[in-house]
Amino acid sequence: MPLAALFTVSMKEITEAGIRRFLLDKYREPIGAIGLIPDDLTDEFDLLLNGVIDSFGVLEMISAIEKEFQIELDLADLDAEQITILGPLSRYVAERGYFQPESFLL
Repeated sequence: MPLAALFTVSMKEITEAGIRRFLLDKYREPIGAIGLIPDDLTDEFDLLLNGVIDSFGVLEMISAIEKEFQIELDLADLDAEQITILGPLSRYVAERGYFQPESFLL
């Protein structure tokens, strides 16, 4: 298979909606455990302040996003208070995540 075809087949589209969907699916159970419906959450929902993740979970969440979408994130420009808020995080990842070609090397 040509290398370009491998990238096309393997790379997920990095959109705000795609990042949001990934996060809601990943945390569906803990969100439900606090009595909320993931699909009803607003962009202002804070995963950390609502107890969906803890401080260690922030690092795990960023790592999971990078792995799922095969990107690398530089979070230096994202306000630290917004890193766990659904909308701002989803937008930032969609706008600033960049493809890691080394993710495809076996």
